Amino acid sequence: MTITFQLTIGVMLALGFAVTAHAQTKPGTVLLTGASQGHGLAFAEDYAARGWRVIATARTPSTATELQALAKKYPKLTIEELDVTDFKQVDALAAKYKGTAIDVLNLNGAINSFRVGVEAFGPLDPERLNEILNTNVTAQLHIAEAFLEHVAASEQKKIAAMSAVGGSITNTRNPTAPAYRASKAALNMLMRAYGEQVKVRGVAVLVIAPGTVDVYNYMALADISQVPERYRRQIELKVLAPRSAIGSMIDLIDKLTIADIDKFHQWDGKILPW
Repeated sequence: MTITFQLTIGVMLALGFAVTAHAQTKPGTVLLTGASQGHGLAFAEDYAARGWRVIATARTPSTATELQALAKKYPKLTIEELDVTDFKQVDALAAKYKGTAIDVLNLNGAINSFRVGVEAFGPLDPERLNEILNTNVTAQLHIAEAFLEHVAASEQKKIAAMSAVGGSITNTRNPTAPAYRASKAALNMLMRAYGEQVKVRGVAVLVIAPGTVDVYNYMALADISQVPERYRRQIELKVLAPRSAIGSMIDLIDKLTIADIDKFHQWDGKILPW
């Protein structure tokens, strides 16, 4: 019999696995997409723990139980409904927050095909490819443009696009997940070019590859035999980024400037080839 092992954020906190908040010179306001689970949820938690005002978006807030729990714990965390591919909804949210300065716009919401079954050649479903490209590329630019005035009005003026190591053309060594890889490579180019467009406004558009972060801190467990297979395999291969990677990326975003928009940053600060 196989026992599914899953640690929720609440259980993780109860077991003492919470990430220690690092000192921040001045907490600001962050808007996060895709905050109901995974990296987005961890970003929301860590930003809130540092005293930031967090606007956390989720496609279906009513089912985002862990995010709701964070909102109860942190009064400065607000949940907003947002499907990143619904451009009218994006525009409405931008209008709702008109006049609100957003220090960091974290473009995290995306389709991660590794979570739902890796696409492969032979042949690649064109409808699925278009869905991934629309979500991971077109929608990201629309959000960045919709909230540009909010970011430009802030002190920190950062747009952080969450890319992927798999988006590096130079480092591609196998044919897996071509649609996902293509979407992240396209996102890299789009945000690199957009960074040139908006730097005159003082806005830094940063491209960051978070890797697959161990958001439930499975690596801290003495026995990983019941950890979900995908994560267990990554732990064994030593390719899973630690839970602390989320805090490291917050620190990285905090220190990067317009001078760094021509670089593809990994979560630990390593520069990746485009």
